[in-house]
Amino acid sequence: MKNQLRILILTMIATGLSAVAWSAESEEEIIQSTIELARSYIGPDEKLDALESIHYKGSLLYSSGDLGTIEMVYQKPMRHRMVAVIGERREVSVLDGSEGWTTFERVVDSVPLSMEIFDPIRILIMQSSVREAFSFFRKPDTRNGDITYEGKEIVNGRECVILTYHHGDGIAYQRFIDAESGQVHRTLDSKGVEYLEEGELIVDGLRFPKKMVSTFSTAIGSQSMEFAYSSIDLNKKLPESDFVMPLP
Repeated sequence: MKNQLRILILTMIATGLSAVAWSAESEEEIIQSTIELARSYIGPDEKLDALESIHYKGSLLYSSGDLGTIEMVYQKPMRHRMVAVIGERREVSVLDGSEGWTTFERVVDSVPLSMEIFDPIRILIMQSSVREAFSFFRKPDTRNGDITYEGKEIVNGRECVILTYHHGDGIAYQRFIDAESGQVHRTLDSKGVEYLEEGELIVDGLRFPKKMVSTFSTAIGSQSMEFAYSSIDLNKKLPESDFVMPLP
């Protein structure tokens, strides 16, 4: 009887371990198949992997009613430049590897108004955004980079696979990816900012969103920013001078 009991216990333990192993393997399969589906929705792997820079141009609309223009450039290996013009003020934000800053200036004569140097956390967040711009759903290529499967949820009537992309240092992006088409219906970052994509622009056989709406909480309530892209240029790198920190 004791031997039979031991055999039963060992069998239950082995079965439980097998179930855990199967579950982990299944989740890994879901992650991999979802990555492949999401990438194929945008375009062929060879074109995605060949991208060296992405240059967005368009308009910027705040929920306050302020309207302006915006240019955003993501450039390998680890560069980002954004120029936003609202009214009479121009804001230029730059990431160059492990350095970053923002300058504010008057549009009419480019007279500098102020300058801010990014703190280490801002640098890490900006670096993660560059990785995200070029990885196209693959695992973040960084220390402690990982992807976890969070289950499924219905978004706008569509079943979505939820994947969280971890960049380390508490920085993460959670995506709700259509289980059938691979389209991203919703994204949340680790600060609770929500991003929704609308429409599409086809550039060199690759599909990009035509509009991006971000919603975030502030001390005065929920606010939003809308980026409407009029053009997207691929693999046209900016000159080195655009990434040089200005003198104080």
